[in-house]
Amino acid sequence: MKIQFTKKLTQNNFPEMKIALKERPDNLNVNSLSNEKKIVLDKFQYNQYLLTQIGDFANLSEMAAETRKLWNPNQILKVYFFGTDKVKDERVLRYASIWSEHCSIKFERTDNRNEAQIRVGYDAPGSWSYIGTDALGVDKLEATINFGWLSDSLPEPEYKQVVLHEFGHALGLIHEHQSPDIKMDWNKDVVYNYYHFNYGWTKDDVDTNVFQEYDKTTIRYSEVDKDSIMGYYLPPEFTKNKQSFPFNYDLSATDKKYIGELYKPILHS
Repeated sequence: MKIQFTKKLTQNNFPEMKIALKERPDNLNVNSLSNEKKIVLDKFQYNQYLLTQIGDFANLSEMAAETRKLWNPNQILKVYFFGTDKVKDERVLRYASIWSEHCSIKFERTDNRNEAQIRVGYDAPGSWSYIGTDALGVDKLEATINFGWLSDSLPEPEYKQVVLHEFGHALGLIHEHQSPDIKMDWNKDVVYNYYHFNYGWTKDDVDTNVFQEYDKTTIRYSEVDKDSIMGYYLPPEFTKNKQSFPFNYDLSATDKKYIGELYKPILHS
């Protein structure tokens, strides 16, 4: 099974926050804010039109760490494909749409790059995706998801796994082994060496995609699910206490339940 990684939009979280709030105002985890930050929020009369009222960027940017990157429920996300292999594109879209069987988000192909929220490429090295609404901050000439490993010779279970994993990131999901509820006692030298010699990853790549633990205030997360499609295969040698994650090729029961909770259908009367 190949190893996937995620892409960061920027080192400055404030642009990401503006994008995430414009897409879905409840991406801001208000309950986690300190009293001081709530005062700032009240000052700008937080509501759906917050972004048109911001005046104090410095203070508001302090809240960036509290921002999730989820899309609006009931949304159809338009997907644009770079390249000319229509059969490959439809195969990717078919596997990506497995997520849609369990939530209110749908994926729909478009040939109009400018209207697409997600753009799929195949030419860059490796497989990766931006997280959720971060895709909206990427230049429209660039891919927001890349599938560098999707060759016709790739076994079907791995093909499906790669697509499901990356589209999970596109829906705003993090790596399962980076959940705040798990404490991995990493054997860091072993892990650094493994990813360097097998995938050419730098220490920063490993830190971001393996060791970094997400803050509880920035995400919505379930209890650790080692069967999740969002987990890496982690052999016992990667940890000092022999913790491990298995190979996973499909959505787990928790993946299905969790994505349905993040994107519940909105019923209109």
